[in-house]
Amino acid sequence: MTVKPTIAVLAAVWLAATPCGFAQEAKGKPAQKPAKADMAMPKPAPEIAQLKFFEGNWTCTGTMSASPFGPGGKMTSTVRTHSDLGGFWESGVVKGTSPGMPPFEGMFHMTYDPAAKHHVMFWVDNMGGWSQTTAPGWEGDKIVFSGDSYMGGQKFSTRDTFGKGAGDTLTHNWEMQQDGKWTPLGDETCHKAAAAAAKK
Repeated sequence: MTVKPTIAVLAAVWLAATPCGFAQEAKGKPAQKPAKADMAMPKPAPEIAQLKFFEGNWTCTGTMSASPFGPGGKMTSTVRTHSDLGGFWESGVVKGTSPGMPPFEGMFHMTYDPAAKHHVMFWVDNMGGWSQTTAPGWEGDKIVFSGDSYMGGQKFSTRDTFGKGAGDTLTHNWEMQQDGKWTPLGDETCHKAAAAAAKK
């Protein structure tokens, strides 16, 4: 059966049923309407508020350590983070440069898992890398995400530590596990743009 005959059949059925509905209304018995499903929209977990610190536009400078991922040296980046998808997520885009490498770009999404009772972060980038890490929450001025990362067909255990610095600053260092030891991959300090400038 082709599309056109199918539409024609449906139209014929609808037209045949329509007079019955009008007849019922004429007799004072309006046709019944389908019942609406009363479903309240879910609300974000209160713990997601802990991630509000990351919202805004950031400018970062730091140092990349020599590693299997590339040579060491100075690096710069910008980060734009916002509340997303009804407040259930914090989403961000990272763009930057690092020594001896083409410009990089990545995206991340953070939320809170009420069942597992921890924060979750997903990361993907323009070099094919991706990761899924978790954090128990802020401990003082630090929050640590750890888990598995993948790049170039290899799997790594990684750790990202974010800290609240003086004023509107954020510190970030990242590590990977090699031979049972945590090896530094880089560190950076980010400065948050003023609210008025962030809206432009």
